[in-house]
Amino acid sequence: MQIERLFKILFLLLNGTCATSKELAERCSVSVRTIQRDIDTLSLAGIPVHSSRGYRGGVNLPREFTLDKTFITEREQADVLNGLQALHGAGYPDVNESFQKLAAVFRKKAEDRWLRVDFSSWHDSGFGKEKFNRLKEAILEKRVIEFTYYNSENQVSQRIAEPLCMLFRERAWYIWAFDRGRQEECAVRASRMRNLVVKNESFTRVMQSNPMDTPDYAKAYEFQRVVLRITGNYAFRIFDEFPELDIHQQPDGSFIVDQPMPVNEWLMGYLLSFADGLDVLEPQSLRRMMREKISLMLQKYDRQLSDS
Repeated sequence: MQIERLFKILFLLLNGTCATSKELAERCSVSVRTIQRDIDTLSLAGIPVHSSRGYRGGVNLPREFTLDKTFITEREQADVLNGLQALHGAGYPDVNESFQKLAAVFRKKAEDRWLRVDFSSWHDSGFGKEKFNRLKEAILEKRVIEFTYYNSENQVSQRIAEPLCMLFRERAWYIWAFDRGRQEECAVRASRMRNLVVKNESFTRVMQSNPMDTPDYAKAYEFQRVVLRITGNYAFRIFDEFPELDIHQQPDGSFIVDQPMPVNEWLMGYLLSFADGLDVLEPQSLRRMMREKISLMLQKYDRQLSDS
């Protein structure tokens, strides 16, 4: 395509290359006449392409020329580079090469960036590079996928879906897809997809709704008012994990957290991560559920100790 060829020529020239039309034609696998027309197109776009004849002649750009003078402002350059940096931090594979190329085009140094993003964790998730690439190709090629899905309610289902886009939300990757069984568009968490098969079957469906307009958690679960007392030893987690308006510090150094939450297995597991530093004040039903869970855990470990 001409636009891709134009950017390839521009990228070569921005790197300080001085090449003849013949050399550019060989690099782009087109005729010399086509390259000459491309040079004219760049000139008409306001890019000061300079051609010279004779020994060491060729096509080049003035050393002081930068892309922002013609196409994109400094602010827009920063937005593009920071967006790529965010994708890199979120685990998008191979994006660093794109970042380095665009930084070279914009004549930017790595130390010029005001934003650094790293969403990596101390462990690998269930969404590695291989699965990412397979899903990306399925979306781009509009191919149907089949997979086993484990949701947060411990329900396992076999799904057939038409993947429409990838979505990064709350430190996790999701696939926005049309679920053929449910006959609706929905988000599925990529790390919970197992036995992924990309089928040869293609589809023509296009996205009917914006995934960013559909909150993930609030529409999937019923929320109840939950009141917690958490010791001051966990202040760092309280500030990290709860909205500031829902946190109330007490005279003894503890904190009361009063917030709507989904009362389910996920919540119990999360609350147990505070160990003895947390007490459920409300609702009473959640206190009973926590007590039963702790009792079952205690029985399990007591049996293990008695058998050893």
